Amino acid sequence: MQMYFVFSEQVTLLFDFWSVQTLAGLMLSFVVVLLLTVLYELSKVWKSNLLSRVIRTIPVTPDAAPYAPLTSDTEANLPATSDPGHTHDPLFPGEDSVPPVQISSSSTCRWWFLHSSVALLHTAQVFLGYVLMLCVMSYNATIFIAVIIGSALGYYVAFPLITRYPKPHDL
Repeated sequence: MQMYFVFSEQVTLLFDFWSVQTLAGLMLSFVVVLLLTVLYELSKVWKSNLLSRVIRTIPVTPDAAPYAPLTSDTEANLPATSDPGHTHDPLFPGEDSVPPVQISSSSTCRWWFLHSSVALLHTAQVFLGYVLMLCVMSYNATIFIAVIIGSALGYYVAFPLITRYPKPHDL
């Protein structure tokens, strides 16, 4: 097997049964690989969308309830009460300032469903990424170009979609 890129109509991709011998077969393989690459790029957007949904549905326990942020630095220096034995820690307010959080079984089930969906999608992304890598490792320049064009086309199509959803780190 050659270890350099060649333009050839004869290539075996992934399995023995995907052996290309003609120009028509090479063009069909080009289109299949291009579509797989577009699908890979679109799956990144889908995963980002699912991940932001998962983060929004994380079941919160009363121990991990979010605390109200301070509005200014001067509030952090003000004592909470006039009681000299009471210390006010701005990062951990007293128990009375944290409202009790109700956890419903439906939100927990929804979180597990979304988390499982993200895990399955991640697995599919890894699989698709390795399949595309192995296609490139056939060292056929036409297939390599299909991956590059598919990646560019997929990103071009997917980028407007990703701006519609909040990023997980922005939530």
